Amino acid sequence: MGLRAVFARFHFKFLNKAFKFLHVFAIWVILPIVVFVSTARYTATQILGFGNALLFGFIAVGACFVSAVAISHLSKDDRKTTISMVLNSAFMNVTYLGFPAIYALLGKDALGPAALFAMGVGTLHLIFGTVLASSAAKKHLTPRAVATTVLTFPAVFALIAALLFVAFTAPIPNSAPIPPAVSGFFDAYLAMPFFALMLLLVGYQIPLVNPRRYLEDLVSVGALRFVVSPIVTFITILAFGLTLNFSSGVPGFPSSTGPSFILSMMPPAVFNIILAHNFKLDEKRYGALVFYPTLISLFVILPIAATFMP
Repeated sequence: MGLRAVFARFHFKFLNKAFKFLHVFAIWVILPIVVFVSTARYTATQILGFGNALLFGFIAVGACFVSAVAISHLSKDDRKTTISMVLNSAFMNVTYLGFPAIYALLGKDALGPAALFAMGVGTLHLIFGTVLASSAAKKHLTPRAVATTVLTFPAVFALIAALLFVAFTAPIPNSAPIPPAVSGFFDAYLAMPFFALMLLLVGYQIPLVNPRRYLEDLVSVGALRFVVSPIVTFITILAFGLTLNFSSGVPGFPSSTGPSFILSMMPPAVFNIILAHNFKLDEKRYGALVFYPTLISLFVILPIAATFMP
């Protein structure tokens, strides 16, 4: 083996280990900090004001979940294909891509509603993703194991801790439970590098796959993620008697509608690839269904949204 080959192999192993470390760092440090600070910077009254973001996320997931099942049934897909369609159609990338997109397009004030939307979707994803993936792999999973997986996931735990912190802290009226110096330090020094690392991890975790084999599934998943999901979210917003607001809304009370609408059009979640790997499912299918919609989102959907956004 030549010196160049040895160096290339060492370089690849080093990068692989570095990205694995970054992934663990994102799960156990970045996401919990983002969720905790984004939530605990508001009072209980403010959180209740944009709390409907949680419901918007549930409805968007439910609509795409049911639609994906219906499409797979009409296409007479087998169980594994149906589950891959459901997971990639219903559950969007609300963390690694969603948080940076919200921060870039709407600013730090929108991270509170985004955190509620993301953790609502993320909790459903942990539950149904684990159950459905284990079903596809024909593995038995107890309710206790599912509950443990959800409650010990760092970002979910951080949200629960933040809500309890807000509920049991008695701050000065109209002030945030956490000191302004803490949220200010996050905004000034942590937000941008954290979100840059999250975007970097999106590219690392998605394998490059030939799309021709999965073209029909890609069309269905893309239609549900980029058309059905935002339309359902928009209709839900109107049904609540609200308007689509991309600004901060009333001073001190961030609007939930703008962040919810943007997150509803995110591509499939990278976590689906992790599920496919852990349960030995078709990683190429999952990789294709995540990779190409993510490209479309980054270079088509989000630029268009930014262009037409007031």
